[in-house]
Amino acid sequence: MAVAELELTHEIGYAADTARTEKFFANDRDDRVMFARYFDYKPFQFRHALGQHPAFQLPALLKAAERLSKDPRTAGKSHFESGSPDRNAWFGARPEGQTLVDAIASIASGKNWVILKRIHEDPEYREILMQIVPQLSEVSGVDIAKVYYDPTMTIFITSPGRITPYHMDGETNFLAQIHGTKKVYIYDGTNPAVLSAEQLEKYWTGNLPKIDYPENLPNGHWQYKLEPGIGVFNPAIFPHWLKNGDEVSVSVSMNFKRRHNVSIGALRFNHFARKLGILPEAPGRSRRVDRAKEMFFGRAYEFAKTRLRK
Repeated sequence: MAVAELELTHEIGYAADTARTEKFFANDRDDRVMFARYFDYKPFQFRHALGQHPAFQLPALLKAAERLSKDPRTAGKSHFESGSPDRNAWFGARPEGQTLVDAIASIASGKNWVILKRIHEDPEYREILMQIVPQLSEVSGVDIAKVYYDPTMTIFITSPGRITPYHMDGETNFLAQIHGTKKVYIYDGTNPAVLSAEQLEKYWTGNLPKIDYPENLPNGHWQYKLEPGIGVFNPAIFPHWLKNGDEVSVSVSMNFKRRHNVSIGALRFNHFARKLGILPEAPGRSRRVDRAKEMFFGRAYEFAKTRLRK
């Protein structure tokens, strides 16, 4: 392991004595205006200093992967796979005979995609996440802890040239680039040509595992090139796919779920209404109707789902 760490440190130029910073985001007037205008509605780029923290360098991530693999609370949560998928592929299985740590150690020469899921359950990374939340609240003007729940940190470590297939996430997402470059192609999830109302209903009730890639729109509605110190905000249910540059890529993802989402509650109501032969009105046409659906069904659905997890 020591050899692998030394090789990785040398190969991609990480400095072992990188100074830790407590200020992770720029917070000048331009940043606050950008967050106020687009946060939770449209994609936008932001600046960050997460790459200066030693916990996000590959040697530290190798050690974190070892801890996650050994801890019974986190063992098996992370994911890794190998191969050369296209943008319309789906996520694959873990390769046999390889461990999470092996996948990171061979990241430069392989075709690997590693996800350190919920790394904030490791105490060191939880401390960092707890510093990030109030800073995002300050720059966005939104009390993140009050409006959202289940703050999550995930780290992606990816081989050169690797594609992450077209997919979408149900959480508000900040993706911060630490090392290497990658291109991000984001699609407007509110556009019916990208996602129909029925697809959204199925997604929010757990019945849509994969969405179809729109062949007529290969580069999405927004395109971003991420490099160290630059990140992109991706609203919930805005589909996207990514392609790495010519170096190993390390990215930090910070996800948040809305405590109450009127549109999601209405979509869940509509999904079950269709099963009863009712053709429900799509969300967005009547705020009053949407709110009623969310209050009387959406919240009950969320409560039942939470109880089932326990």
